[in-house]
Amino acid sequence: LLSGMAEGMEGHIEVLVKNSHVLPLLFQCMKDDMCEVRQSSFALLGDLTKACFPHVRQYVGELVPVLHENLQPCYISVCNNATWAIGEISIQLGAEMKPYVAMILNQLIVIINRENTPKTLLENTAITIGRLGLVCPEDVAPELPRFIRLWCASLRNIRDNDEKDSAFRGICAMISIYPMGILNDFIYFCDAVASWTSPKEDLK
Repeated sequence: LLSGMAEGMEGHIEVLVKNSHVLPLLFQCMKDDMCEVRQSSFALLGDLTKACFPHVRQYVGELVPVLHENLQPCYISVCNNATWAIGEISIQLGAEMKPYVAMILNQLIVIINRENTPKTLLENTAITIGRLGLVCPEDVAPELPRFIRLWCASLRNIRDNDEKDSAFRGICAMISIYPMGILNDFIYFCDAVASWTSPKEDLK
């Protein structure tokens, strides 16, 4: 219900969040033993991050480690929502995401390279890696050879949207810093670029 309200009301939910204890309660739910509770909590966190990040911001130092702990692909839905929430926080936090990159990135790379990972989780993982690279390209670029081929394969089939846009901007920022990182897999990058139908003018 709260996720639906956040998505539907967008920035207008800010007043309700401001005058409530929803974020401390959400933090407790994120640590619940039940997977279903954590899955829903991470979805709500992502929605609130998009709708009213100033209220989420003060808890980021506590939230990110819990999100990291839940990047476990054996719990697909939990992992998927935690991955998505990290991507949304990255976009909002910008370069201030830097202290958390080392904590998060390696596990995202493990997930994207894992056999039999469901398509949706692969796509969300690729988008979040791209978003981390957008806000902290110097920290993520050296790892390009570890994920670029599967990153390209994961995003080549998704439709044009804002998430794909931010992920590709991130990969371009990383390539500009470390072009040798995609040398052996350049054809896969070209294939992923060709998957765009109508990229924004400044992304072309």
